[in-house]
Amino acid sequence: MSKRSAVDWLHVLGNIGIVAGLVLVSIQIRDSNRIASAEMFSASVDTVVSINIEQLGDIPYQSMTRVLYEPNAATVEDLYIADRIYDALFRALVRVHVLDQLDLYGGGEIDPNGFVHSHYQAFACPYGLAWLDRALDGLEEAGGSDQRLFGSLTMIRKLAEANPAKAALTDRQARTTEIISKLKSLNE
Repeated sequence: MSKRSAVDWLHVLGNIGIVAGLVLVSIQIRDSNRIASAEMFSASVDTVVSINIEQLGDIPYQSMTRVLYEPNAATVEDLYIADRIYDALFRALVRVHVLDQLDLYGGGEIDPNGFVHSHYQAFACPYGLAWLDRALDGLEEAGGSDQRLFGSLTMIRKLAEANPAKAALTDRQARTTEIISKLKSLNE
């Protein structure tokens, strides 16, 4: 191989290296844009959720207790608080799906179903089910019934309907009573 031929090959290899570097830079820019978009979206969701939380008042848990466990005793104010909480949970679920679509949510075993299974109980009452029906109708009217978000809301609805809050409370009370009696028998 002549000296001229070796120099030509080095130029070719150098140019290939430059092209490969440009490809890597473009991939990095695309990933950075995806992450920045996700962060902006997440920040806007956080803003709306914060506004919802500010509207809850001093003791929203009392309102949610009535909405979930004593629906006939719930006031309009209680239902408004529940609506704000449901809206915040809905927006968080939307964020989970957006991040999942961008491959920025969890990965591996972590997926939107984890969110569904850990939050459906908030909707396990007549008002929560009606709220979900309204959200599902709105998505369906907007042509979103084929989206994964629609599937997650449908799953929340099915789980909430199958596991009503009142029944869960009764089960917890029975478990607590059983544990207390066992503790008493151990202490005797």
